Formats: sequence, C-alpha cells, structure tokens
Amino acid sequence: MSLREFCKHPVVKISPDQNILEACALLRKNHIGCIVVEEDAQLCGILTDRDIALKVTGESRDPKVTKVREIMTPRPVRVSVNNSLPELTALMHAFHVRRVPVVNASHKTVGIITLDDVIALLGVELADIGKSISQPLFGKPSESTA
Repeated sequence: MSLREFCKHPVVKISPDQNILEACALLRKNHIGCIVVEEDAQLCGILTDRDIALKVTGESRDPKVTKVREIMTPRPVRVSVNNSLPELTALMHAFHVRRVPVVNASHKTVGIITLDDVIALLGVELADIGKSISQPLFGKPSESTA
C-alpha cells in the first residue's frame, strides 16, 4: 500500500516563531494532536499536545511568550511518500515515534501518519481477510435464514 493514501487531508503547519497559544488554537480548531513546524517551507520540527503539556504547562511557562521552536522536536523522523507501510512501521518502531510526517521528492510535507491511522488501516485489512476466509468456509447466508 502506498503512503499517498494518508496524504489526502491538508497538513496543519506552524512557524517556529509563533507562540504556544497560537499553536494550541490550531490544535483545538483542527481537532488534532500535533502540528508540523516549517521554516522557509521546509519541515524543521513537529509539535505535539504532549510537548505542550510537559514542556509548557509542566514547567509553568507562559504560552503567550514561549515560542514553538523552544519546545518542538527538531528534525523529526520523516518518511517518503514512496515508502511502503511496512517500511513506515519499522521506522516508527526503530525511533519510538507515533507520528511521522510524509514528504515528497522535493522534501515538502504532504501528510502526516499516526500510529492510530496504521492501527485503523490494519483493522480494515484484517476484517477484509476475515470475510475472504469465512465466505468459503461458512458460505453466504441464504435469504430465508437472514
């Protein structure tokens, strides 16, 4: 499966020079848990709601003056849109990350894949496999017994 399937929604981006209050507004407005940080149209970091909880709230920092660059994860792990799902999951496992930006050949961020996305996809795939296996074994229910 191509990772392009995960790149259908617009990526929410923020500048590293914006403050955490602005970042929180974007997270809330878009109902998401992370934001891609870009500088000069290039991926330079990722900011998660957990970063904000631990590094701003947990350290009693002022979200109005704390900049995204101060708490983001710089140079995040990323994956090419041409990579496969097994390559992605290996990368997530190797680097212990739950969210991975997807980049194109020009290194532009075109999507983001979360562990939840992968689990949901695997659930659908397993259900399809289950149907394929159960059809020959148990047959299709007749209209009279349905």
